[in-house]
Amino acid sequence: MLTEERHLLIRDQLAADGKVLAGELASRFGVSEDTVRRDLRELAKAGQLRRVYGGAVASAPFAAATLSQRSGHAVEEKTRLAKAAVGLLVAGQSLFIDGGTTNEAIARAIPRDMELTIATNSLGVASALADRPLVELIVLGGRYV
Repeated sequence: MLTEERHLLIRDQLAADGKVLAGELASRFGVSEDTVRRDLRELAKAGQLRRVYGGAVASAPFAAATLSQRSGHAVEEKTRLAKAAVGLLVAGQSLFIDGGTTNEAIARAIPRDMELTIATNSLGVASALADRPLVELIVLGGRYV
């Protein structure tokens, strides 16, 4: 794996988790911990992370991941979680779905033929549910029509 590829993957994990561990990265990339430590030093020098014992944490400017970064992170896990959450729903229930990319995945997984009343504070969740004819959708600040 090339250095730039490792740097990109390290930055992606920092954006998603806020931290990385040198040992885990070495195993994941199939390189030595010395190589990972060198990568972390280079990224720290560029201001993209802050080194800590055993790994690194996101530096302030990089700590807030973009929506597209969060949406693309852990997609399989979000899909599994969404299926499990939808399996707990019963037609006729009322629920609140908060914002976030995992909750958007849950909203997208709700079957079109399930009757629910859903309140949300998230335009992303509202958008994912807008085409569900049996979902009464309430967006904080008003009713979504």
